[in-house]
Amino acid sequence: MDQLLVSRTGRFSWAMFDWANQPFYTLITTFVFSYYFSQIFIGDDVRGPELWGYTQTIAGLSVALFSPVLGSIADLRGNRKPWIGFFSIIFVICMFLLWYALPGAPNGVWLIVAAMTIATAAIAFAEVFNNAMLPTIESENKFGSLSGLGYGLGYFGGLVALIVFLIYFVNAEVPPLGLDSETYEHIRIVGPLGAVWYALFILPFFFFTPDVKSIQISIIDSIKKGLSNFVDTLRKVKEFKNVITFLFARMFYQDALNAMFIFGGIYAAQVLDWGFEELLILGIVVNIFAAPGAMLGGWLNDRIGAKRVVMISVVGLMITAIMAVSITRDTLFFFIPVDAYSYTVNDLTFGLYESIGEVVYVVVVIFLGTFSGPAQAASRALMANIAPRQYMTEFFGLFAFAGKATS
Repeated sequence: MDQLLVSRTGRFSWAMFDWANQPFYTLITTFVFSYYFSQIFIGDDVRGPELWGYTQTIAGLSVALFSPVLGSIADLRGNRKPWIGFFSIIFVICMFLLWYALPGAPNGVWLIVAAMTIATAAIAFAEVFNNAMLPTIESENKFGSLSGLGYGLGYFGGLVALIVFLIYFVNAEVPPLGLDSETYEHIRIVGPLGAVWYALFILPFFFFTPDVKSIQISIIDSIKKGLSNFVDTLRKVKEFKNVITFLFARMFYQDALNAMFIFGGIYAAQVLDWGFEELLILGIVVNIFAAPGAMLGGWLNDRIGAKRVVMISVVGLMITAIMAVSITRDTLFFFIPVDAYSYTVNDLTFGLYESIGEVVYVVVVIFLGTFSGPAQAASRALMANIAPRQYMTEFFGLFAFAGKATS
């Protein structure tokens, strides 16, 4: 795989892919729609999280099963943009369908479950092909910096989206665009807004980031050859011990990170009794720290190595994740009671939080977010470094498999 001559604008536009898709993860997956789906649309503390988990599990399994094969086919055809465009169209359509998540609507549950599942899988497939472009647009010694820039822009994009949604939709006395808060239109609009955001900010990528030339091969032949190549890769797995070891490790830490993102908002809503405002403020604070953390991680990647950055970040994630799930409104670290001091916290936070447990949870999640950016950026850069160039998309498909396999 040859490296292209890419301008700064082209590389920055590649990184803008993360800015474009991040509101899906912040507004939809973690902080807003997940809460709305579980607590209001379904309205059941058991069935809501259960159905939400199904959407993520089915999407994860689809990505795990098909992304390596699609990657192998794409490597034969050369260019990646058509694949990204195809999955982007599916993603945008499904995001618009989330508007129909009206509580009590007949057959509405399965429409929203299907739309959410397909949207999650579609954006994950698009990420596979976007990730595989990294080695073609940047020199090897700068993979970390560009990968970190992408994740940093993503977190900044999530921050902007959260602030806009909090001010103009959640906290607005009169919702904009004539939206009816009685039927939760000011919340359900999050799907269409995310779709418009993605469609708008993905344009620089398609306009300014160059793609490798396509290879003249029919779709049928590319599918046959791609499947054959993927089977050959599995047979020669011993030749890629370094990659397989990394993917095996990623299988555990990335799936744990996914679980924290997917259920973090639901956990806070049920255990800490939070609503939209508290969740959005948490998201804003976390993204403020996660964005520079991702960029710093990318910078360190090019200086001390991606493996070290991943190891440091994973240790930090393990510690903070255990701490996060050990916190309730009345206890810290599973057994330390703190409810007697809550009245002071209520005054100090101007009534936003009512317990010490809530404040400590925010602090812990800030550290979790700070470690998550470097872990993701360095993992992508490490994969770009160690994967065979001629099989880059196939191996980033395996990279996606390792991040979804235990979903």
